[in-house]
Amino acid sequence: MVEKKLLTLACAVGILACGACFSPGLNEPKPQLPPALASVHVIAIQVEDGTGSNLFDSVIMSNATAGNFNRLWKDFGVRARALNAGGPSDSVLRIIVLRKTVSITPEKNGRQFYPFEMAASYTLTTADGRILESMPERLSQFGTWFDGKSLPETWNSNPLRQDAAYALAMTAGDMLQPSKRTN
Repeated sequence: MVEKKLLTLACAVGILACGACFSPGLNEPKPQLPPALASVHVIAIQVEDGTGSNLFDSVIMSNATAGNFNRLWKDFGVRARALNAGGPSDSVLRIIVLRKTVSITPEKNGRQFYPFEMAASYTLTTADGRILESMPERLSQFGTWFDGKSLPETWNSNPLRQDAAYALAMTAGDMLQPSKRTN
């Protein structure tokens, strides 16, 4: 009987110890922005297709990128919205897609995987136009599965748009983190 009580007690202590190790921190601070960005609370994002092919709608891609930024970087003290959405903002992030390339992989079960690479420039300015951060060219990679053997005619198709906007938002957030900045 004593052995069962000791075993039960040992199990309870083990469960509590594991719970304490894997529980989220109580007061973990939000990631800090670099001092130059301390006054930035709302970023208005504008995405443009600078490739000349204009395969995506700037308004749609800006909205999708801002939404992805807010989901990906929810621990930042910075929120994003599309520039065209109106409302106040402390800064503007202009993302210009410079190149888009796609590769083709062998078809599998009637589906085709397309790996993409996008090169874009990122410029974060204050509301009055002063440059806070700039990355002249940054590569983003992603891939999408499509049924059949052809890509959609535009990047406004849902899976392609969401994957591209996710990649742009991920790079934008990386740009704001002091530990990942390249400038």
